[in-house]
Amino acid sequence: MRSIMKWFKREAGQSVILVAISIALLCGVVALVVDVGMVSVSQGQLQNAADAAALAGARDLPTAATAKSTAVKYAGYNGVAAADTTATTPYKGNANRIEVVCQETVNYTFARVIGLNSTVVTARAVAERSSGGGGGAFGYAVFSGGNSLLLGMYSSNLNVTGSVHSNYSMMITGSSQTITGNAEAVTSLNCYVSSITIGGVAQGASIDIQGSSINVPNRLTSPAAFITMTDFSNEVKTEATAAGTASTGNKTFYGTNFNVDSSYYVNGSVQVSASTFAGKGTICATGDINMSGSMLEANSGTAVCLYSTTGNISLSTSGLTIYGTLYAPNGKIGIYASNINIYGRVIAKEIIITGSNVNIISGSGDLDFLSGGGAIALIE
Repeated sequence: MRSIMKWFKREAGQSVILVAISIALLCGVVALVVDVGMVSVSQGQLQNAADAAALAGARDLPTAATAKSTAVKYAGYNGVAAADTTATTPYKGNANRIEVVCQETVNYTFARVIGLNSTVVTARAVAERSSGGGGGAFGYAVFSGGNSLLLGMYSSNLNVTGSVHSNYSMMITGSSQTITGNAEAVTSLNCYVSSITIGGVAQGASIDIQGSSINVPNRLTSPAAFITMTDFSNEVKTEATAAGTASTGNKTFYGTNFNVDSSYYVNGSVQVSASTFAGKGTICATGDINMSGSMLEANSGTAVCLYSTTGNISLSTSGLTIYGTLYAPNGKIGIYASNINIYGRVIAKEIIITGSNVNIISGSGDLDFLSGGGAIALIE
């Protein structure tokens, strides 16, 4: 009998030990599932913060102090303290690159049972601003990118300061047309006007220019180069998400002195009724962009891009003045009204201009929404 009791006591003691070990193992498993999962989530959020900060900072390059300050600010928008953000530019000797490193201390919950209190999570991103004054499609005042879509300019008194390019054919009709730069077409360039002046080179696989007053001294009968358009909507979306200016659903922008220093991303269509703009940024919509009102002005330091990723941009209100670039790489820009002044650029897959007294004036500062005319991208 005593032997049996001793056996039970010995087994009971062993059970306590086994239970204790099982609890410790269970806590370890919970620590792996919960705490490691928490670290993974924090890592993803921190990487988003680093990406957004690097992209935002790159916009201000090569001004190092401003770029670093902007990067730290945008990391803060994503909840990363300034003390936990390190911005470095020039990066590896390149003044057009910035590196951002963000860190965060993640406190463990269950892992404390096995002696682990916390871990430091880091994320890193490098962004680059390409040099140059706006190459590719953004090097033109008017650019039509469709490979089978006519660029039609059917306006009386059309004046373009800069060059015009079509990846297909170009048709110009009307009473008076002036293009200070080149007029380039991949296929045919046809002009049937009473008066036309092309200050640069008129180029196309075939050229037919007729009218009573023709001032086109430089002609090149050969196809112009086919030029692709860039997609920087992801960069805009990342920046807008970090700044809290991304939204879903149709949106209207209205009021005076509307600030676009932080870019806006709208998953929907946009109506622009603001009377004045300020800042250097992009309003990007996945749907159509329509403009109303008599004037969309801006101060001298403003460079705004109205960017529709898949929709169209329409101007149907006469007397409209726009300080900004219109960009619809997968849609159509239609200018159907009179007395239109655009201080910027018109770039789309398809362009139709039918209104009279249309002035498109490109300048050295209207691409500052791309940080000096260069594209911005993450490279590491």
